[in-house]
Amino acid sequence: MFTAKERALLISPYFRLIRQTDDFFEIQSRCTKHCWIVQKLSYDRYPVRIYHKHTKGTAYYHKHSHANTVSSAVRQIKSHDAWQLNGRRAMA
Repeated sequence: MFTAKERALLISPYFRLIRQTDDFFEIQSRCTKHCWIVQKLSYDRYPVRIYHKHTKGTAYYHKHSHANTVSSAVRQIKSHDAWQLNGRRAMA
């Protein structure tokens, strides 16, 4: 379900791969150690769902957002990391 280009975005040095299936990638940001699931759907208005949790030890993910493309989802994750690393303040 994921293209080679999308897989390359999710298996980049920025992330640590936790788990991969045909429908989703579970990754961890090396910057913040937050965990993410990027799920691709074929039946939704927004075909990419993004789930998030703050630590690997947290039992459940919460729905963080959605996107039209995997590339957009990766940008959202990186933006969230920047916000987190900036003390949860908006970037200037």
